[in-house]
Amino acid sequence: MPERTGWVGAAAAFAMAILAAACGSSSNDVTSKTPAQVLAAVVSATSAATSYQITGTGNFVDGVRSLDFKVARSNLNGSFVLAGSTVDVMQIAGNVFIKAPAAYYLYEGETAARAAILDNAWVEATAGSKVANDFSSLSGFFDISSDLSSAGTVTSGGTGNVDGQSVVILKVADGTSVDIATSGPAYPVQVSTTGSSAAMYNLSDWNGIAGFTPPPNPILIPASS
Repeated sequence: MPERTGWVGAAAAFAMAILAAACGSSSNDVTSKTPAQVLAAVVSATSAATSYQITGTGNFVDGVRSLDFKVARSNLNGSFVLAGSTVDVMQIAGNVFIKAPAAYYLYEGETAARAAILDNAWVEATAGSKVANDFSSLSGFFDISSDLSSAGTVTSGGTGNVDGQSVVILKVADGTSVDIATSGPAYPVQVSTTGSSAAMYNLSDWNGIAGFTPPPNPILIPASS
């Protein structure tokens, strides 16, 4: 899953977007704010969050069709589906751990012999290595507030409901829609992008995810590989 970037305003990239959150029952007054004020409230809420979960389905670059990651500050744990293969990924302190079937490695151009060795085994790419750098765009999940603050001018899309959660809707110039919870912290509830990279993303479990433990005894990938 090399070279993927953030979400809002980047529909041609591995557009990140946002959904649903652990919210309280009290109103956060976003329904009475201007679109710019709502965006500011979302940026503030997400910048204070320590963890969340993001899921997404759609037409991502390089054939990725779905993703599911838990993010805790600058670490993450989850998976994506590429060309029919589910690839498990962890990033901890900059080190990237991958577990994938042989079919994934063959798809990425590895030899049959090497793919057989790596088949469904945890492998580790240390921070700064070529493979770890190939996954560097995962860091785009670590700073949701920056992605949101770079959305540019937003307009109102009215109000709605997502899985029983009342939301206000922001529209970004590139067609992205961001649904924000009207109760509890002003977390994004659902984001959808349009065009060739049309996708829908969900966020949940804000501040409810603990840290991650690296898998035991991974195969170490040489830094030059």
